[in-house]
Amino acid sequence: MDVLITGANRGIGKALFKAFASRPNHTVIAGVRDPGSESSKVLQSLTFGRGSRAILVKIDSASEADFPKAVETLRSQYSVEKLDLVIANAGISKYFGKASVTPVQEMMDHFTINAVGPLLLFQATSSLLSASPAPKFVTISSGAGSIGGMDKLPVENTAYGSSKTALNFITRRIHFENSHLIAFSINPGWLQTELRARECQRLRLRWKMA
Repeated sequence: MDVLITGANRGIGKALFKAFASRPNHTVIAGVRDPGSESSKVLQSLTFGRGSRAILVKIDSASEADFPKAVETLRSQYSVEKLDLVIANAGISKYFGKASVTPVQEMMDHFTINAVGPLLLFQATSSLLSASPAPKFVTISSGAGSIGGMDKLPVENTAYGSSKTALNFITRRIHFENSHLIAFSINPGWLQTELRARECQRLRLRWKMA
């Protein structure tokens, strides 16, 4: 099985990478901003299942050019001919504020990484997904993106929440427009990750990293 995960060097992405890498006969591809960083290189030293291998490619979700370059690298340098599963995990949450005061740049930043990035990832990997007999494209969403559930999450997160709402829409469009694959979003819930720890600091909530 051939799997590509963005944001694979920390948090949810790293946990997913470890889970797939531990299985036999898997090619697990980590899309990371800096393949040379320590947090990225440590992925190569994890325990792998029999016949499994790891590949690190540069994918910065803020760089439109990185997506097609990464796919070309997979084809030319690693002979990757298909992708069975692509997980758009990379994301940001770095600002909290009411809609009335949310800076436009914060909206742009969150939409670029959280919504446009996964779309670019799908566009770049669609040909490799098409080569799989049962391809799946998965995006990591959030309860913050739920319009119907907004009253149950009293957090001033206009930039982050709306970017996840857009992600949900894009993911559904991908699913309905491509009969050969399954696309869906997952809400992993509130997990103990570095991203969530930083959010808690901004919201002045008590948080203890495991």
